[in-house]
Amino acid sequence: MPSAAADPRIVDIYCGKWQEHTRFSGVFYKVLLTSADNSHANINAVQVPPGGVIGSHSHPFEIETVYVISGNSSIRIGSNELSFNAGHIVSIPVGINHSLHNTGLCAVELLTIFTPPIA
Repeated sequence: MPSAAADPRIVDIYCGKWQEHTRFSGVFYKVLLTSADNSHANINAVQVPPGGVIGSHSHPFEIETVYVISGNSSIRIGSNELSFNAGHIVSIPVGINHSLHNTGLCAVELLTIFTPPIA
């Protein structure tokens, strides 16, 4: 008889400790779900302060899907710069340079989903 799967974890996005991003000064994140929770994705919450920037970067193996929980920003994907505000969502293909700039007066809060999970 197969063993029972572990019960899924419920994570409260508003609980837990924020960490400063190692590459993007002033940007904070917290890991919500890891590959131990979902072998196909990991999910983080991200906060970008007013005027803050997530600099241009790409992911060599992962699709990054970003949902804006709150705030106003602009996102550059490849050579396209677009308004990216609360309620917007985008999937960024593997290997495409992208960046984000908080253009508002409040922190931008994001949910980032990486598929497959970042190792």
